Amino acid sequence: MLVGDGGYQRWAAFLEQWRAGSANDPQGLPTLVEQDYPAEVWLRLVTRLTDALAYRLQTWADALIDAMAATRDEFEMARALTQARRGLAAIRAVAAHPALPGKLARALRDQVDEQIRLVQRALEDGIDDARRAGLDDRLVQARLRTLRDNPLTVQDRSPAGTGWAAAPARPGRRIIVDPPVRPT
Repeated sequence: MLVGDGGYQRWAAFLEQWRAGSANDPQGLPTLVEQDYPAEVWLRLVTRLTDALAYRLQTWADALIDAMAATRDEFEMARALTQARRGLAAIRAVAAHPALPGKLARALRDQVDEQIRLVQRALEDGIDDARRAGLDDRLVQARLRTLRDNPLTVQDRSPAGTGWAAAPARPGRRIIVDPPVRPT
């Protein structure tokens, strides 16, 4: 494979669009083999990949903070955390893409998972700080329970739109039968 074969270009174009927020599906991307590229080209591609992942993670974290700030109760907080978890699916899909060399994909996936754990830990530490600042213990416990019941670290494998998106089943038809008439 040569640099001009399109593999690098397709990945670079995808990463540029994806970094900008595009919802492009990464499934059609070509398989990358490190030995097929000169070292500086491979390094440039890996740098593009890590930069795109870091940018998307930062954008995701900013959106999570905005969503959490807009919540008024624990139900809305749980919904914000669940939606944030769904937002991580695209990031994890690119980080662990099957067209990436296994060692690179594992390293990227581990980095993404570590960043998610750090965000989860920071949220829980923020609640502990609120407790030390004198916030009502009931509110602190409720928020901590919400954060722990809806952890960001859980990988949501259900596609977006499942669950309530299904049309309800039509109720069964009732048939009323007259009692049999007996001859007299």
